[in-house]
Amino acid sequence: SLGMGLHINEAQEMRRWNPIFSDLDQPRQPGEYPPWFKHYKEAAEETKHGLLILQLTDSYLQSKACRWEFGYIRKPELVHVYVPSGDKSPGRIVKWEELMEDAELCKQLFGEALGRTFQANLDAEDPTMQGTFTQLQKMAETAEEQEHQAWCELPFRQLAYNFARNTFGEESADTMSSASKLIAVFLDTGFAAKA
Repeated sequence: SLGMGLHINEAQEMRRWNPIFSDLDQPRQPGEYPPWFKHYKEAAEETKHGLLILQLTDSYLQSKACRWEFGYIRKPELVHVYVPSGDKSPGRIVKWEELMEDAELCKQLFGEALGRTFQANLDAEDPTMQGTFTQLQKMAETAEEQEHQAWCELPFRQLAYNFARNTFGEESADTMSSASKLIAVFLDTGFAAKA
């Protein structure tokens, strides 16, 4: 905790725990980050490891603050995710970049969100792989639907595309569909060259 929250004593707000956060209640200009996020981003950049998301679920993305924490830091190397234990692997913390390249980790993480226990078979015909892909798409759609925040949607579009490419192949319908959605988000975030 950074100590940004209000100190509560006998159900009364007393003060912020840490006085450096006294600016949190100040008004902001349209288009400007809220003061709490400026402090949060600065703290994430100063840490050795960055941000840790313990439960990366659809519900997590329904919180505006959580979407901001996840999407607007804009440094994937600072984002880490807890992947719960699976059939053949213990729970562990992984870098977002590692999750982007490892279909098995995605299956393990987003399989938990689907409430299934997945088999170790990575066959493209495996329905668990299609279920994982569907869950990744749903996460991106949730981020998009919540005030259309393209920066929050971008990491999931990238993840869905990488997962589809690594699992179903470059020319599969799922990969092509993911690519088209990723291109649109790249354009929305100003990355025309990547599109």
